[in-house]
Amino acid sequence: MNQDAPEVTVRMGQLALGRAPTILKATLGSCVGIALVWRERGLCALAHSLLPRAPAADLPGGARYVDQAIDSMLRLMQATPAHGARIEAHLAGGANMSRRAAAASRTPMVGRLNVEALLAELAARRIEVRSRDLGGDRARQVRLDCASGTLSVLAVAAPSRLTRARRRSTAGAPGARGRRDRW
Repeated sequence: MNQDAPEVTVRMGQLALGRAPTILKATLGSCVGIALVWRERGLCALAHSLLPRAPAADLPGGARYVDQAIDSMLRLMQATPAHGARIEAHLAGGANMSRRAAAASRTPMVGRLNVEALLAELAARRIEVRSRDLGGDRARQVRLDCASGTLSVLAVAAPSRLTRARRRSTAGAPGARGRRDRW
């Protein structure tokens, strides 16, 4: 990756389009990062989607929802349904960021629902998934290098239990310093 390349941070519910030498980046938890690469046209797009499906099909473009994001990205890339086979997808995110909630719930977690929606939407458009780093219980940082069309994924470590306990105990009343909460 070019160290001098301009970087664009894609925040929750946003998407960005780029060309070489731009780097598009995002930090993901249960959200999914959708990278589309159209090598023939030298175009890359990255979306940071929070939820699987838009509640209404007529919502304006954006990236808050997986289905909405893919449509918006393809529209920005000026791709038609016939171009689907020429565009490749690289995916990351969809983690379960709350183990306790997952253990207590019989309802699928949002990360899993995002991944299911994402794979179904791409298959319907005949866009090949070339790489994926999905699910699990860790956050990720992604970087889409528009010069090479590659997506780099870095796992982000969760704070340790001891670090969380210290942070929590020092946020309380005076004199609470040094107390370790057990969870």
